[in-house]
Amino acid sequence: MDASTLPAGLISGSSGPLYQRLAEGLRGAVRRGEVGAGSKLPSERDLARWLGVSRTTVIGAYRLLREEGLLESVRGSGTRVVACGHWIGPAVPAATMPSAKLTGAPAVGVVDLSGSVVAGPEALLPRLTADPIDLRELATDFGYQPLGLPSLRARIAARYTRLGLPTTADEVLVTSGAQQAISLLFTLFGRDGGVIATENPTYAGALDAARAAGATLLALPTDSEGLKVRPLREALTRSPISLLYVMTTCQNPTGTSMSTQRRTEIARLAEHAGVPVVDDTTLADLVFEGRWQPLPTAAGVTVGSLSKLFWPGLRIGWLRAPRTLMPRLARLKVVADLGSSHVGQQLAARLLPVSGDMATARREQLTARLDLMSELLRSRLPTWSWTRPSGGPFLWVRLPYSDGESFAQLALTHGVQVLPGARTSPDRGFADHLRLSFVAEPADLRVAVDRLTEAWTAFESIPGSGHLPFGIMV
Repeated sequence: MDASTLPAGLISGSSGPLYQRLAEGLRGAVRRGEVGAGSKLPSERDLARWLGVSRTTVIGAYRLLREEGLLESVRGSGTRVVACGHWIGPAVPAATMPSAKLTGAPAVGVVDLSGSVVAGPEALLPRLTADPIDLRELATDFGYQPLGLPSLRARIAARYTRLGLPTTADEVLVTSGAQQAISLLFTLFGRDGGVIATENPTYAGALDAARAAGATLLALPTDSEGLKVRPLREALTRSPISLLYVMTTCQNPTGTSMSTQRRTEIARLAEHAGVPVVDDTTLADLVFEGRWQPLPTAAGVTVGSLSKLFWPGLRIGWLRAPRTLMPRLARLKVVADLGSSHVGQQLAARLLPVSGDMATARREQLTARLDLMSELLRSRLPTWSWTRPSGGPFLWVRLPYSDGESFAQLALTHGVQVLPGARTSPDRGFADHLRLSFVAEPADLRVAVDRLTEAWTAFESIPGSGHLPFGIMV
């Protein structure tokens, strides 16, 4: 198909990055039957030239539609439509997760700075050898255990009690990763347009969960300690907030941690307003100095996971919540998956006792890699700026100008994947930021910064690139 034969108005007038608007235009053309199943689309270069946009914009749009199953690209045969419009079904909120993770097929040769995989399954082997799982024991229990195995729930409860938040096993629900814990909570409180207030910026996966639940997102400003108190107070007064979601320690993406005073103020305000608070402590074990403490509120919910210490593939997380919430959360858990893997839970129960030692090792590892990444960026990209995080695996980098979304597309063509800041913001703010992970091996970090430098040099050479409207690169 020649580009000139495509319908007019392919780039929608809605807000958002240009590649997403182009994808929406192509998606609509297929649904309306203007582009039929089997149609061969123009090459990325030809379509970019015809539309007057960058090739990276077309690359991003085609990639998004391939992830949805609408297009397929075969080397030597081009890109074709593979589904008729009525087969597509209703739109699903776009996930912020990079495409390689959605497809399960990492791009060959690409250094991934978008994620936070801090370990591999080899971290589990010593514990498995010391305390192997007896599958015969599991075979005697045919129940689904939607709340989780009693032994694991008891150990999680004991962990919170040691940290200063008295907890019993019946206040713990085991989930398939922290992401499911967040999704269950957002489904419970965010359905029918319920208002979920979050820090801005915040964890991108939480935004995905809120949108999938049909919730209304309310973005609240942050500073060097995280969520600001005054805007929260004003929001609680004027808005019907159903749930407040925060990360008080090693906030994602900024890496900030709240002071004890700030935590106490936020807990007091929320409790006075009758608004439940979710404290996502997924990264809290990675705080560089000191030990994290749970948010001081009995009415709060705490989310945790072993993924950042041991292995994301373990998929064992949990939430600690008041008993009054447990029956409703358990019903949602049953609808989702009946119960988390018994084998994974048995392994998690064996790993919890050594989580402190693993946290110490991970902090040492991350501190060294943070120092290396900071040195490389200061040397190669001196116009980029950031504040050293209090912990966690991310640098929250501010670009001197322009749009992180467009730069991320270009960086991918240079072999490095990053997360644009706008994807961490409920209102698409922070478009001049990038979230860079520094968990990769030192040699890979060096390669990644070299490629980022090449991409930035190419980006700056585009006429007017520093003055374009956000989301547009021509």
